[in-house]
Amino acid sequence: MVSIVEHKTDDGRVARGQRTRRALAESLISLLEEDDAQPTARRIAERAGVSLRLVFHHFDDVESILHDAVRIQEQRHWHHVRPVASTLPVDERVARIVRQRTLVFQATAPVRRSAELIVRSSPTVAAELRRGREGLRSQLRATFAPELETRRPADARLLLDALEVATSWETWEQLERLGRTTSNCRRTMESLARAVLSVSPTGGKP
Repeated sequence: MVSIVEHKTDDGRVARGQRTRRALAESLISLLEEDDAQPTARRIAERAGVSLRLVFHHFDDVESILHDAVRIQEQRHWHHVRPVASTLPVDERVARIVRQRTLVFQATAPVRRSAELIVRSSPTVAAELRRGREGLRSQLRATFAPELETRRPADARLLLDALEVATSWETWEQLERLGRTTSNCRRTMESLARAVLSVSPTGGKP
């Protein structure tokens, strides 16, 4: 029969293990934010203040730590992306979409830039970037369903593609590189999205 003391010991060990895993994942995020795109296990251990042995006790490799880091980033930042009612006026829908994305893009920018450097070598990063794009595209599809439904399938796909580009991380990042303020980035993305939506299903102005 397992004693209460043994139960408490096991629970404490599990809790310590969870704290160590999170500390390692957060250390990886910190290194990525500092433009260390491919931190070694030793660097991660040093940042977390643990031995290198503990890294491999809790994770098989750095790719495994990346997996936990992805989950932490989701918890911290992606709650900003919420449904936007398709019944709202177009300008309000555009403003809410861009506002949400600006919050996420700003918060995740340092890690996202590092992620772009390792996406070809990291299945975890590649899968996460793909999942993020698909999620944002799905949000656009639901938010602008009334406009998409008035078009033929091929034209609806073109409109959705254009909306995705207008409100994408890549567009926001390009504006940042041009030295634009956050407010200007947001207004430019809103203008792009409104311009795309102003084109009628037949190709001319409504």
